[in-house]
Amino acid sequence: MRKNKCLAGLLLGLTLVCSAMTVMAQTPDAAAPDAQAAPAKNMTLWDLIVVGGWAMWPLGACSFGLIMMVVINYRQLGKNKMMPPEVIAQLKTAAKAQDLQKLWTLANGTKSLFTNALATGLRRIDPDDPAASKPKMEDAIAEAVGREESQASYWINFLSLITAISPMVGLLGTVSGMIGAFQKIAGGGMGKPELLAGNIGEALITTAAGLIVAIPSMFFYFLFRNRLNHILQMAEDSFSTILEDLTGTGLTIEDEGAPVVEDAAPAGKTN
Repeated sequence: MRKNKCLAGLLLGLTLVCSAMTVMAQTPDAAAPDAQAAPAKNMTLWDLIVVGGWAMWPLGACSFGLIMMVVINYRQLGKNKMMPPEVIAQLKTAAKAQDLQKLWTLANGTKSLFTNALATGLRRIDPDDPAASKPKMEDAIAEAVGREESQASYWINFLSLITAISPMVGLLGTVSGMIGAFQKIAGGGMGKPELLAGNIGEALITTAAGLIVAIPSMFFYFLFRNRLNHILQMAEDSFSTILEDLTGTGLTIEDEGAPVVEDAAPAGKTN
């Protein structure tokens, strides 16, 4: 269900980008000084790129990078890459049975954030005294999770970079277009709007294009960042369960009996 929601969000964001570019391409020039003026020509996407000038090329690269980062992050944050449910269920069963060999085999047989971190923790366990090894295992798992989080965040942070760069490139294109317009005015273009239309179009189109790239990029950045945080929280809960079952936390071993839970007597009551 969660995978379907992420896929729907991905498709929605990409649809918004394509729709915005299509609307821009199909919007006619609103300038119509009199009834005898020729009807405005509908602009194609290529026409917009040409009018937008040089700034449209880095913005095009940013839009391509946005699509690539969305695909990469969607794949790397999948359940099988982070917390495969079937494997985690088997790990919990093995931990309850205190089957260290099976835990080791499962953790090393699957590559994911959860199993990689757990395998690192299992290397610190003392088979003769698992309970005493728990603090060392927790520290090792925390370090491993930190490394896995950094690797996952590497690709997510590219979305933040695209979000910051795209409006700046669009603004630079706007400044470039306005400079060109003022140069034409200084050269005698005042009162001749047809001479200024190209530069004014460049100024407006690059601003719009920068925002069209930046807004979906920001949306997907927070979407994937929140998903990663949710995965890390679930992983922490599962690690706690497995370590408690494996190390027998809260249990005492009688001389020749099975583990028995210590029941503390309620305060203020005596037998």
